[in-house]
Amino acid sequence: MSGPIQSLSRGAALLRLLATGDGRFGLSETAASLGLPKGTVYGILRTLRQEGLVEQDPASGKYGLGAELARLGGSYLRTHEVRAHALAWADDLARDTGEAVHVGVPHRSGVLIVHHVLRPDTARQVLETGTVVPFGTTALGAVLDANTLDPSGSSESPGDGPDAVRERGWACVLGSAPDGTASIAVPIRDRHEAAVAAVSVTGSADRVHADGGVRDALVSAVRTCARSIAHSLGTMDRR
Repeated sequence: MSGPIQSLSRGAALLRLLATGDGRFGLSETAASLGLPKGTVYGILRTLRQEGLVEQDPASGKYGLGAELARLGGSYLRTHEVRAHALAWADDLARDTGEAVHVGVPHRSGVLIVHHVLRPDTARQVLETGTVVPFGTTALGAVLDANTLDPSGSSESPGDGPDAVRERGWACVLGSAPDGTASIAVPIRDRHEAAVAAVSVTGSADRVHADGGVRDALVSAVRTCARSIAHSLGTMDRR
């Protein structure tokens, strides 16, 4: 089997670079970050700019991601199979629990949020659809990580490692101290019992926890949602 096409790999690396930091990089800075000659990088930037994947600021001359990527990314989310089957069930879960709901799938950098239902209240919230969160910081990441063939072993507490998460079928992760939130996530399995996605609810810790433990009603609600999405996908998940 032939290896990757070098020019495409370099173009992908360049796009990932532009997606970091403040999203604006000069030619020299880009070349240094990628470890490539300036002439090579200029050729890649010029081609990507012609395709609308990269834009150049006329004032500073620096490069950033192009608008065509937003169109492509939006199309990816609109046509994503898990998201398409999760829409109605995630909306029901948010309405029934009064909490925010996220549906995520594994990504090379963590968990890609393919659907986010805002908490049904008047508080200011930020829509996170299309963002990627690290495995170790969310319940979505914890439950997906625990159900992979080679889990990282990351956990929020000694009693909440991958083995425990995998055995009970759900994960609960507390947010940062100022955040004061907690999330519960359950895997969504395909017909081969592989965890292809996960769904979670996120709310204030005092609403998620009761008497020092996770509220059973919330766990049950998220389980039901995950099972419903799995059945909608055509699986035989009966957990």
